[in-house]
Amino acid sequence: MKKALLFLLLLAPLLCGCGSLYAQRREVERLRLAETLGLDAAPAGVLLSLACASGPGEEGAACYSAPGASVSEAMERLRSRSPEEPLFCGHLQHILLGEQLAREGIGGFLAFVCRSSDLRLDMPVFLLLGDSAGRAMSEVGSGDRGVADALNALGQAEGNELRLSTAGAILRDLERQGSALVRCLRLTPSSENGEEGVLTVAPEGYGVLVRDSLQALIGPEDAPAAALLTDSLRPCPLLLRDAMGRTVTVELQEGALRLEPLWDADGALCGLELSVRVSAALLEIDGFDRASAEAVQSAVTARMEAELQRQIEALLRLSRELGADFLGLGRRLEQAAPLRCRGLGRELGALLPSLPVRVSVRGELRHAGDLN
Repeated sequence: MKKALLFLLLLAPLLCGCGSLYAQRREVERLRLAETLGLDAAPAGVLLSLACASGPGEEGAACYSAPGASVSEAMERLRSRSPEEPLFCGHLQHILLGEQLAREGIGGFLAFVCRSSDLRLDMPVFLLLGDSAGRAMSEVGSGDRGVADALNALGQAEGNELRLSTAGAILRDLERQGSALVRCLRLTPSSENGEEGVLTVAPEGYGVLVRDSLQALIGPEDAPAAALLTDSLRPCPLLLRDAMGRTVTVELQEGALRLEPLWDADGALCGLELSVRVSAALLEIDGFDRASAEAVQSAVTARMEAELQRQIEALLRLSRELGADFLGLGRRLEQAAPLRCRGLGRELGALLPSLPVRVSVRGELRHAGDLN
C-alpha cells in the first residue's frame, strides 16, 4: 500500500493541470527578459518599447513596441502580441524617456511607476535629447550588446550621480519643491571595435522638470556645478584655460556646500550666502611645465574657482528665470535654520529663486602628480 501511494505521489506532477517539469522548463526558456523600458509621445497617447535580452542561440537583443492611450494599455498590447515568447518585466533595469514626452509631461507615467508591480522606484530614469527612446532601444549597440549594456556601462562610470535621477528621487523632488533634475543622454556614434554605424548613448547634462514637464536644459558645460550643488559629484574632468591660453585639465574629486541664510533687522529672510569647497587633482597642462611649482598651482586653482563660480551663478540665474528651486536649496536651508524658516509663513521653494545669493568658491589642488 505504501509503495502504491509513493508511486502516485511521484506521478502527480505529470497528471495535474500544471504540466510536466520539462514543459515548465521549456516555458522559462521561451521567456523574453525585458531589461529597458522606453516611452515616447504618440498622437493617440504613448508609444512603449521594451528592449529584451537575446534568447538562446540569438545574436542580438530584441525590441518590442506598441502604442496605447495609456502606459497600461500599451503594456497589455505588448504582452498579447508575443504569446509564443512571453515578456517578463520583473527584470527591468532602466527607464528611457523621449524628449517630446518629457516636454508634454511625465506625471502620469511616474504615477504608473508607483503602482506597477514590474517597475521600481530605484530604477534610473534617463531623458534622450533630440531623438526617440524607441530608436535608441532598437539601434543602440551591436551583436549581443544592446541599450541595456550601454546604460549599465554609463551607470558604472557615473556612480552615485545616478541617485539624482531615479524615479523615486524625481517623484520626491517634484512633490517637495515642484521641480527636479533628470539625467540627459544623446545618441552618438560608438568608437568600440571601430565599427561604423553603431550607436551608443553619451551624457548630455541635465533636464529641468518643473511640475512634471521639461522646461530647460543644463548643458555639459554647467553639469559639474549641478552635481556639486546636489551632493552627487563624482570624479570628473574640468577643462580650464590658464593665463597663457593653454588647456588645463583638472579632476574634480570631492565637494561640500554650505548655505547661510541672511536676515534683515525685522527677522525677514533677505538673502543667502552660498559657500562651496572643492578639491581636485591636476591632470594635464598643454606643453611641458613644472606643475608642482607653487605659482602654477595657485593659478590653476584660481581658474578652477572662477569657472565653478560662473557655473553656479548660471544655474542660479536659471532658477530665477524658471521660478523653480530645482537645486533643492530650500530643503538645505530648512535643515540649517528650521525654526526661523518655519516662521516665514511661506514655502521656501517659491521664495528662494527671488532671493539675492552671494557665491564663494574655495578650491584645493591635492597633488600635481610630478616626480620630485
